[in-house]
Amino acid sequence: MNKHYMPKRRITDDYLNPYNTDNCTEAKSAFISNVSHEIRTPMNAIMGFAQMLKCTELSTKQEDYVDVILESGNKLLAIISNLLDLSNLQIHKTSLHQVPCNLNQLVEGIWQHYRPLIAAKNLKPILELEKDLPIARLDGEKLERVLSYILSNAIKFTASGSVALRLKLISAAETEPYLDIEVEDTGCGIEQSRLKLIFEVFEQADNSVTRAYPGMGLGLGISSKIVELLGGEISASSQLGKGSCLHLKVPVKLS
Repeated sequence: MNKHYMPKRRITDDYLNPYNTDNCTEAKSAFISNVSHEIRTPMNAIMGFAQMLKCTELSTKQEDYVDVILESGNKLLAIISNLLDLSNLQIHKTSLHQVPCNLNQLVEGIWQHYRPLIAAKNLKPILELEKDLPIARLDGEKLERVLSYILSNAIKFTASGSVALRLKLISAAETEPYLDIEVEDTGCGIEQSRLKLIFEVFEQADNSVTRAYPGMGLGLGISSKIVELLGGEISASSQLGKGSCLHLKVPVKLS
């Protein structure tokens, strides 16, 4: 055999372009997922021992220190969870679990959590929900996460006025039934030039270093990917200085 013989290599897109965007995205997402898992284990230990420490006899100053540890730890765990959610969505490791859901109970349960947070900022909480909505099959846990992200965002960017959640079921002969959901606020609003970017991961309406509302910009990016997984649509309208409205259409199956 010719010692200089080299077997022919099959020419593929990956060979021609080793920096294939899809491959890079998948690799980065898998890396984020692995790192998030690795960080979560020691963080759970830190949080557990901090909780145990809080139950011991401490001075007032020591209690304050422990409270700071717990508050910071909870924020870090939330970031880790968001990164894990994002990586799983990007590498398609997230699946739907559609079960019969009581829509009124689901939305009212979310609202009961966020209503006090809205009131705490002296904002007017507005809930407009159809009564006696039918039982519907959908992944309620994922819808709940989307609404949580969007409501948190609305509260964060609103200094005065109101935050409203509106939900109704649209059921017509020519279309599949779907939930029509709006979350509207009277916050700072978004420039039209940046409005289309808010559903991009790690983007915010103000992406400068000195922005007044810090954060990683994950919430709406994750929400967009979850809504897409649910087979729905998400859009936004806004007027700078007057507020924003997030609009969702999520298909459901009536039981």
